[in-house]
Amino acid sequence: MDKPQEVKSSVKKFAGITVPDDLTKTNFFNLYLATFFIGCLMTFPAIIQPALLKDVIGISQENYGSLNSALQNMSQIATLFFVGFVGYLSDKHGRRILAILGFTIMTIFYILFGYSKEIAFAMGVTSINGQVFVAFVIRFIIGIGLILGYPQFITMVADYTFEKDRGKGMALNGLCMGLASMMIFGVFAQIAKKTGLSSIFYMAGIMSFLGLLVSRFGVVDRMPKEKPEKKSFKEIYQVVAKSTTLKVSYVATFVSRADVVVIATLLVAWMVAVADKYGLTSMQATAKGGIAIIVMSLVSFLAFPIIGILLDRWGRVQVLIISLILAGAGLCLILTLENPFSKFLYIYMALFGIGMSGAVVGANTLATDGAPIGMTGTILGGLNTMQPIGILIFLQVGGFLFDKLGYASPFVLKGLADLLVGIWIIFVRGKIVHEYALKKGVRG
Repeated sequence: MDKPQEVKSSVKKFAGITVPDDLTKTNFFNLYLATFFIGCLMTFPAIIQPALLKDVIGISQENYGSLNSALQNMSQIATLFFVGFVGYLSDKHGRRILAILGFTIMTIFYILFGYSKEIAFAMGVTSINGQVFVAFVIRFIIGIGLILGYPQFITMVADYTFEKDRGKGMALNGLCMGLASMMIFGVFAQIAKKTGLSSIFYMAGIMSFLGLLVSRFGVVDRMPKEKPEKKSFKEIYQVVAKSTTLKVSYVATFVSRADVVVIATLLVAWMVAVADKYGLTSMQATAKGGIAIIVMSLVSFLAFPIIGILLDRWGRVQVLIISLILAGAGLCLILTLENPFSKFLYIYMALFGIGMSGAVVGANTLATDGAPIGMTGTILGGLNTMQPIGILIFLQVGGFLFDKLGYASPFVLKGLADLLVGIWIIFVRGKIVHEYALKKGVRG
């Protein structure tokens, strides 16, 4: 997208970000409010799936980690199927309409998710495998709603911001996602401990409806002037393959976007799996897992403003390298724990929270910088394809390791991947600087 010219007089600001003349501060507020809602909806499964599988459906302990990972991966499979097409539709028809559709789907199916067992019985299916199948189908449909909604708010940050403020804009997006995680684990997980699991599904439905209202009445599209041509996967691959900037952002996304999902899914699963050993119920263990996630989210929340400033002043690549190394170190240190309720976990989660925040936002910002004119939605759609591939691999392999090698092994696998990618970027960062200089020269 052509960078719009900034007007020096009567400059409007939102959280330090210059507001274009054709937008208002309210538009920015609603964009980030909708981002908060979608962040909550992406996090809800982490607190409802372990207890749903163990206490409601009653799956065996032997396959608990693998099945929990597979159920979470329904979102990733939906993303793989649809994210490329969603990116094209986003560039052609607008971000807002897709977000509205996504929230509508989630309003309906999050509530139905809580009735997976009853729906299976109504269909004449009484076996545990049949109930699990129904849960998987509903979870897949929720995944479709998420992929329709989540990428639009990242793309709209690129649409709404000038290049000099884009790092702050992306960081604020991440801050809202972190705040959403804190809300889910800090409030809803604690509510579930007292009210039971079933109420959480209705809360997710209400949250979806609120997101629908904000998207419908508070968010506007600000589209690039160029009308996109539909790009095949091969064409997108060719664009990315020619750009070290895009390759780094794609690989970093492949690795880093899986971090929080592996943590949220398998850390809570670990605590629920050993709850009986420590005299806890499944929901009490979930609530304790929520506290650990809150620590991670709070640290991320506090780090995002600093990360946004560093991205714009220090550089995207430097922030990305340091962030991947910090996240990898925090994950690998979990290997030292035998008790998941140990206080040392909070230290490791704080370290991981800082690294994860910078890695995700850094990759998003780098991809936006490197996207050819008129292809921002398409490139970010491709970037979002890296997320489900990474999560599918790391979460499913992690679930297998969880069952076969030990509860901490998935986190070590993930941490080593972060460290290796961070080291690789050190060796290619000179090429990124060169590409950026050329692009700035072309744009004048």
